[in-house]
Amino acid sequence: MKDNEPTLKRIHIAVAVIAVVVLLASTYFFVVNYVFVNQPKQTLRIHCATSLQFPFASVEEDFETAYPNVDVQIEGHGTIQVIRHVTELGQNNDLLFVADYGLIPVMMYDTKIPDSDESFADYYIRFATNRLVLAYTDNSMYADEINADNWYSVLVRPEVTLGLGNPQVASIGYRAITAIQLAENYYDAPHLFHDLISANLSPPINSIANGEAYTIIVPEVQNPKGDKLKLRTSEVDLTALLDSGHLDYCLIYLSNALQYGFNYIELPDEVNMGSPQHQNVYEKVEVIYEHQRFATISLDRTGENIYYGVTIPKNAPHPDLAEKFLEFLLDGTGKHDFELAHHPVFSPSFTDNLGAVPESLKSLVVLEP
Repeated sequence: MKDNEPTLKRIHIAVAVIAVVVLLASTYFFVVNYVFVNQPKQTLRIHCATSLQFPFASVEEDFETAYPNVDVQIEGHGTIQVIRHVTELGQNNDLLFVADYGLIPVMMYDTKIPDSDESFADYYIRFATNRLVLAYTDNSMYADEINADNWYSVLVRPEVTLGLGNPQVASIGYRAITAIQLAENYYDAPHLFHDLISANLSPPINSIANGEAYTIIVPEVQNPKGDKLKLRTSEVDLTALLDSGHLDYCLIYLSNALQYGFNYIELPDEVNMGSPQHQNVYEKVEVIYEHQRFATISLDRTGENIYYGVTIPKNAPHPDLAEKFLEFLLDGTGKHDFELAHHPVFSPSFTDNLGAVPESLKSLVVLEP
């Protein structure tokens, strides 16, 4: 019997070790299940320009994989509406991504949080660019004829339909009408703006010459006259109409044309608003609004190179989580997602107020020159 005692002891020890391991494993899986499954998830609320929805679908999925206790909820709107949801409609969002970085200081820096002396934001991060193209499909009228030299003359043909963003709510809208005026100047095509824009809206959006400069006046309401011109609130609406054959052509961002697989015409740098070297050309066109609801905040836009911006509102419910998401985008998997979606992110990005940028993000941005 004594000969078997060491063996029995080893068996008892092994059983005890296995029992401890099983107990520890059970405890671990219980804790993991409790923390990551039974615990309510934190909700990260993000509003973005609709032109960013395609890449953000991948960023959302990858971020939730990296942070399983976070539920990312992203809504797409026209850029003006993205900001208004916070400053005027009282929504508490964690991040705002807009297609025109310049609207952040205009609409947020001097606007106070209710019952507070603080403004909604005091910095932006300028993180990406884009440029305008003319998108179409194989079924668009004159698809086999249109090219980079004649596109503007094809558009004015009576039977051709054109889609633009609504300049009241989306940056793609006021950029599109700016581009039409720039094209009139570049091609020396008198009446192009009138024939494409003014003549097809009631009341009209008019462009008034002042020497070499132009002022485009946007009335409070636009009603299309006939079927020539269609205004929509976002790129998503425009691309849906184009894809379904209800539009022949539309002015959208290059990234969206590539993402959705459309044919497109590259516009000259003097027209596409995506060439910093031609800033002096773009700024000769100004868009003025007559909106009564914007009487206290001027949304007048001078032609400028296209830049995207982001900020974390000061009343964001989860600012720390918002910082993690932004870091994920500027220097993580999210950046790769954007590159795959034909919308590369600056490295580094730029800011107008480095002192206000969260510490965790300062290494990823530089002060604008």
